[in-house]
Amino acid sequence: MLIKMLRYIILYLMFTQIVSASGVGVTPGNLDFSAQIGGSDTKSLFVFNTGTEVSNYKVYVDKDYADWFDISPDNFTLSANENKEVILKLKPQTSAAGDFNFMAYVVVSSTSSDVSIGHGIKIPVHAKVSNSGIMLTILLILIIVCAGAGYLIRKK
Repeated sequence: MLIKMLRYIILYLMFTQIVSASGVGVTPGNLDFSAQIGGSDTKSLFVFNTGTEVSNYKVYVDKDYADWFDISPDNFTLSANENKEVILKLKPQTSAAGDFNFMAYVVVSSTSSDVSIGHGIKIPVHAKVSNSGIMLTILLILIIVCAGAGYLIRKK
């Protein structure tokens, strides 16, 4: 029993050392997007390696909104004290309109270990998606069609 307990303590200490060598910081602390259906909005997220070793980073958003975003780069490696600009481009689905709140994630893991242990940061995201651009386009098309029809009627 004592040997088993000692093994768990050693494993815990090993994993704690692996995680503590990796670090992550981001700016800004939240992201606000505003786009019309059919349009897009782009924001930058800066990711910092606050750890003491080379680490792997992955950036993604909640699964329900993954199709709405192009994230570039979404997977990269940073050396200690290095940073990287990540571009998040919102392209909302045509069926979406309204205010949406969800999370973006930056997860870091060590490159020097076979053990896949990591930690990360959650970034609150607010997306305001409006359909006023589509309505304005439809209204303009109707005005043009009506004006053209009125012109043709007068011409006869």
